[in-house]
Amino acid sequence: MITVRPVQSARDWADFAAVYRTVYRDDPHALPDEPIDLTILRRPNPELAQERRFQAFVARDGDRPVGRVVAIHDLAFTQYTGESLGFFGFYEAIDDHVVATDLLDAAAAWVSVRGLATMAGPFSPSMFYSAGIVVDAQARLPLIGMPHNPLYYAEQFEKWGLVGMKDFYSYRFDEPYQMFCSEKFARHKQLYERVSARSEITFRRMRYRTLARDTEIIRELYNTTFKDFWGFSPLSRPEMRDLQKMMLPILDPHLTLLAEYQGTPVAFFMGIPDANQAMERASRFRFRWVRDVATLWYVKGPKPTRLMDGVRVDMMLVDSTCPDRSVASQVIVEMWRRIEERGYTRMEGAPVLDDSEWMKGSVLSRVEMGPYRTYRIYSRDLDPA
Repeated sequence: MITVRPVQSARDWADFAAVYRTVYRDDPHALPDEPIDLTILRRPNPELAQERRFQAFVARDGDRPVGRVVAIHDLAFTQYTGESLGFFGFYEAIDDHVVATDLLDAAAAWVSVRGLATMAGPFSPSMFYSAGIVVDAQARLPLIGMPHNPLYYAEQFEKWGLVGMKDFYSYRFDEPYQMFCSEKFARHKQLYERVSARSEITFRRMRYRTLARDTEIIRELYNTTFKDFWGFSPLSRPEMRDLQKMMLPILDPHLTLLAEYQGTPVAFFMGIPDANQAMERASRFRFRWVRDVATLWYVKGPKPTRLMDGVRVDMMLVDSTCPDRSVASQVIVEMWRRIEERGYTRMEGAPVLDDSEWMKGSVLSRVEMGPYRTYRIYSRDLDPA
């Protein structure tokens, strides 16, 4: 018999974590450990607790944990957008329609009781972390910071009544700087060289000694750049600090690219080494702490590119008021150049929204490239509580 109950005790949290191992036990592309640190649920940042309420649920078949979900009310999002929208996230379940239905029913009931009319997701716990599920049929090692899941999740969601509301993609480029230097791009490269020669744009990387200041610059650029994008709500300082703590151990500072115009920050672009390749290599070790140490060694060791050939690029932030209209192109080419300089041979851009005119118009139309991976966010209107 399937039962779904709120997560309250330490035993409940242990069962919540155990669901991941149950679902991915036979998945050859899954990593052995959770992609997101569950301490953000068990011991949330007290400052963020003022912005976000949630309730975790775990499904059991007898004593065996077989599914989980978290219902989320993002108060900052609701206050900013005025939308009556709740979220669900951290969803994992075995291939059983009853388990899926009972979990989503529990999440929907909690969201509805809080007076919210629609439930959307998965968000784990927000757009700033992991969002959506993979819906393309090609099985691959997950990209760092992006979802990975069994393909039957889409069927579970749709049977329950969830409808796809937003698709987003990743796009893969092999040796992107070499592509830019090829004959096909000769005219674009000549134009770029003329424009950049007379430009006042300069570049620098994030610095540890000014990390707090640089992080605040990035937060302000994010809030300026994405204010008109779908799903946006301002990124708060506590959320930014949490994201920084999560990303800092694996970042390559050379791929944290700040652009300045006459000394004023106007753009940011980030390349994240695909540490999942290192985690896959470390998965041969039995104990979690050994896997963590090994992963960091493979990422930060003397020659990490022996294990990681890929970089995920994200956080393309450009101040639209910058007088130099070439700043976006310059940041992209400079990132491509640095990726090659650091010894990486593969770049994957993600997430790219399905209505992102900049990405589709300025890059993809010239290389005639389709998405490498497809992700989807779902939603459903709820019955009144």
